[in-house]
Amino acid sequence: MAAALECWARRSSNDEVEQVLMGGNDRSEGVMESTMSSTGARDASSSVMQKKLQRLGRNVSEAIASLKNSLNLDSSGRDGPLFQSKIENCRKAVWDNVVRNLSQPFPGNRHLPEKLASSIRKHYDSFPNSYSQAGFEMKDVLLHMRLLEQASDSAHPSVHIQDLSTDEVSGSVFKLTFACNSSISWSSMSAALDSSVISCKKLQIYEKKGCTLGVVHFVVQAGNEKVLKARVESALKTAVKKQKSASVKLPFGLCGCQQEDATSREQGDVEEDPIEQMNKNGAEKVPLPLQMPLPDSCYRACVDEWQTVCSGREELGKWLLSPDGLEFGDQIGSNSFRGVFRGKRVGIEKLKGCDKGNSFEFELRRDLLELMTCGHKNISQFYGVCIDEYHGLCVLTKLMECGSLMDHMLKKKKFQTKEVLRIMTDVAEGLRFMNDHGVAYKDLNTQRIMLDRHGNACLGDMGIVSACKGAEGLEYETDGYRWLAPEIIAGDPETVTETWMSNVYSFGMVMWEMVTGEAAYSVLSPVQAAVGIAACGLRPEIPKDCPPNLKSLMTKCWNSSPTKRPQFAEIISVLLRPTSTTR
Repeated sequence: MAAALECWARRSSNDEVEQVLMGGNDRSEGVMESTMSSTGARDASSSVMQKKLQRLGRNVSEAIASLKNSLNLDSSGRDGPLFQSKIENCRKAVWDNVVRNLSQPFPGNRHLPEKLASSIRKHYDSFPNSYSQAGFEMKDVLLHMRLLEQASDSAHPSVHIQDLSTDEVSGSVFKLTFACNSSISWSSMSAALDSSVISCKKLQIYEKKGCTLGVVHFVVQAGNEKVLKARVESALKTAVKKQKSASVKLPFGLCGCQQEDATSREQGDVEEDPIEQMNKNGAEKVPLPLQMPLPDSCYRACVDEWQTVCSGREELGKWLLSPDGLEFGDQIGSNSFRGVFRGKRVGIEKLKGCDKGNSFEFELRRDLLELMTCGHKNISQFYGVCIDEYHGLCVLTKLMECGSLMDHMLKKKKFQTKEVLRIMTDVAEGLRFMNDHGVAYKDLNTQRIMLDRHGNACLGDMGIVSACKGAEGLEYETDGYRWLAPEIIAGDPETVTETWMSNVYSFGMVMWEMVTGEAAYSVLSPVQAAVGIAACGLRPEIPKDCPPNLKSLMTKCWNSSPTKRPQFAEIISVLLRPTSTTR
């Protein structure tokens, strides 16, 4: 660096550089006046300017060359014996320091046992120098070696969790050490671990060819220690980067095939959602345990007419996504679209009342946030909100390729009994999980039950994000009265709320529509249907060819006394009975 500065000091002064730059401005002005000057004067001025620029170019080139030489950036310098000697001396000094630290468990010996030293030296040489300088103790190094050995023979990461809690720290402190035979996306892992009860305090990640070693320190709120292991395992599975094969065979016409290089994927290509892949393979995803009771507050944000977040950005945190990675696709509803966000297929919903060019406030329900991010396969996955300059506030969720159950019914009409059982079991599982955590689903109907490409059903459109101003998004749709329980219809709109019992009633209505392939009370207006349900005990007529077990279940779900309706645990047991699979 000193040589570079000395070389630069011997060259043009700042004043000379300024003169040359000013000369560049004079040159541009001279072009404007060229028609008024003689040809000889113009050539002379151009020649002087060209010489000044050439001299400045030489000064800069020589300064860069000198800096490069002083930092040994030349390739020949790196390959030279002097440079290699420096590298060896540096490695020797680092290793000597490591030996001194690790030989402490062996008092009286300045050297480690030969066999142990050879294994440890091989272990250290496989990692970058930052690992050697971390100052790990012997027990830590041996643990790392054991985890790496276990991970090399397994497709899953090897994990070790140690409790480091002391009385001086509020909460429990844990040290997570893991090893896996692939790279780790720490951003994905951090997003999966981050929660109100777990806080990451220190992170050390070391990568070598074909494997990753990580050491993470966590602080966990008291009483939530059992949550840590399940969340860590799930986060590691999410963060592991799967290796792609160099090439894959693709069908090409009626005969032959074509080669697709893995590196030739275009930016618009997307990968299959990992949860969809598990559903396709028949694997079960266990949702993360949630802290009870769920939070009953909201994150609130204010956006001005320029689509800038004025307040609430810190509260939203990672759930406020950048619009740069969002691509809109086909429109699939009045305010919904297919899309891609950073390589992941997503469903996009434009929130009413939060359009571009308007200032607005919106809130994000924390209880629904916990439910929609825990990984339950029958509850829609929430990815975040995005404020787009053209589309306003957009809610991003997992894309359900087959749309809503109503869309499917319009195409297929009547379902077979086995399809009714499968889909309604999925719906019941999602509703039971929500009810078990003290949350009732609002306005359950066939429009809000979504199907993925494999026919699995989940609860969508839960109202996790809502506009604070205007009641348009807070009222029940007029057509929704057809599915509502009588106590909800007859109750005071200002105070009445859905319960697990009203969810059971709506569940029975959805089941009836799947069995019959018809819309409930289609010959009545919404008002007539509402009055009949709430005041006259109106219920749809169950067809004679309906299986007896489903007929009995529907009748129980529609009981006028809410407390006499079956709970979802009982409903699921009925749907899963072998006698339910007839026809």
